[in-house]
Amino acid sequence: MTDKFIQPRPLFPFFQDPDIFLAGTEEGHIYCCSCSGKEQILGTYRGHEGPVYKVAWNPTSTDMFLSCSADWSILLWHRDSHSPLLTFTSVTAFVHDIKWAPQSALMFAAVNEKRLEIWDLSVSIFDPVLCCAASPEGNLSSLLFARNAECLLLGDSCGQVGVWLLPSLAVPSTDQVWLCSGGLGSFPTFCNTS
Repeated sequence: MTDKFIQPRPLFPFFQDPDIFLAGTEEGHIYCCSCSGKEQILGTYRGHEGPVYKVAWNPTSTDMFLSCSADWSILLWHRDSHSPLLTFTSVTAFVHDIKWAPQSALMFAAVNEKRLEIWDLSVSIFDPVLCCAASPEGNLSSLLFARNAECLLLGDSCGQVGVWLLPSLAVPSTDQVWLCSGGLGSFPTFCNTS
């Protein structure tokens, strides 16, 4: 194995098994790894053409996760498929961070150097529903959804943190979570319903 693991990159355990995690590489691969047993690399997800900067598990479906990369893309994965289900791109810039909204199975945020994007897959799989430009002083580098408030925290390269008030986020129904877990074939079905 010649891939070099990016350092520092946090590891993201499965919700069901704390001994299994995902790790992104500089070559654009994501490894599913185990902390126990002889076989430490359980599988490889291939889809990015540049370093993987972040991996984020869906908070309501342990089968779905996102990854973002220096290749300007965000990829949606299903745990059982080693190729991406969907690719999201909107600008030609490194995507530094992604997070799922804690209240929604189908909403996530992403930051590249110059803007924040909010994606709602129940509205569109082609375009973000909200884009906000960053301040000219620094490049956006990280984000975090507040757990007890409708806020998003954004960090930049100057060490500043901003707090953004978000519009009300929809709570997913049981059907939405189930359809999200079903993979690519279920997205058009869900998106066409009201």
